[in-house]
Amino acid sequence: MNEIKNKIITVSGEPVSGKSTVVKRLKEKYEAMGYTVHVILTGHFFRDIIMEEYFKMYPDRKDANLADVQADETFAHKRNEIDKLVDEEMRKKGIEINSKERPNDVYIIDSRLAWHNIPHSYAVRLTIDESMAGKRAFADETRGPEDSYKTVEEAIRKTRERKLGEIERYKERYGVDLSDPENYDLIVDTAYSNTNELADIIIEGEKSYRQGQYYPKRWASPASFIGTQSDRATAGPSGMYRCTPEELAAIMREEGYDPEKGEIEILENYGQKFVKDGHHTCMATLIIGKTLVPYIVDKDEGSNARMQAEQNNINFAYDWSDCIRYYGGKIGNHSQFKDFSIEKLTSYESRIKGMLEKLQGNNSGDGR
Repeated sequence: MNEIKNKIITVSGEPVSGKSTVVKRLKEKYEAMGYTVHVILTGHFFRDIIMEEYFKMYPDRKDANLADVQADETFAHKRNEIDKLVDEEMRKKGIEINSKERPNDVYIIDSRLAWHNIPHSYAVRLTIDESMAGKRAFADETRGPEDSYKTVEEAIRKTRERKLGEIERYKERYGVDLSDPENYDLIVDTAYSNTNELADIIIEGEKSYRQGQYYPKRWASPASFIGTQSDRATAGPSGMYRCTPEELAAIMREEGYDPEKGEIEILENYGQKFVKDGHHTCMATLIIGKTLVPYIVDKDEGSNARMQAEQNNINFAYDWSDCIRYYGGKIGNHSQFKDFSIEKLTSYESRIKGMLEKLQGNNSGDGR
């Protein structure tokens, strides 16, 4: 007897990574395609229960937000009970959904652990830089009082605490690392992304998953990378077509955008992603209206990435931000890139500065 595999998309994500927004867009798109869509938001379910129980236990702590509650060890036993309740409900729901074939239905589940509790779901993980996450949380007036903050700095700190607290809690309780990319079929850094485009990527990825076809796993905005060549080199003819970004964009429009052919090669060092190959492709995709590109990580080039970081990272960062502003803002007409600068590189504050501090410490000769 064949195993039943219905269209189930499980969306996990870091705080303020845009899960709720993309779930709404997915629902709209699938309904336009004629599907009956079922949305299950376990995060809201969990949040409502946990805040209600916390205020019952501590009525004098009305100013507490969700990060405070998750970090409060005196409330850990009750939090554990609520976690188990939510997880068990998801496991039962998965069994119910796959009890028979449902060709006309789509299930979209916003849950930290639904990918683990519901086998054969298309597992999506959304990520975002900690600094940008905090700024988003601070500026979002639609969030409830449990997610409100007095300053941007507090929002960044609390959002980071919430993210790390979730990861540690799931490691301890289930032996599961939420940040492990091997747990997911699709991982998208949502900084500077377009929600409509993100939803299309998830839909195409899920379709390929059901058909047993390859689809790129990792996606991010070019603003999440640092180039490893000058802006002059990026603007000139290069790549397999030996053409400029504008000319490559014209080819993409004519032949259609192929994500597999457009995968960028990335080097990682100190948590920062450096473009090894694909500078022109990044800019061409911005020109044709896209804000996300697929990438693969070259794990055998660590020493090369370190060399690039130590020798030229700031020059590359300035050149790269200039290219994003020009190709993404001026030519591609993306509003978020029209006044782009090095300070707006999503990893600049939390990663590049830290990387430079490490490098300065390594070169100081203090022996530490």
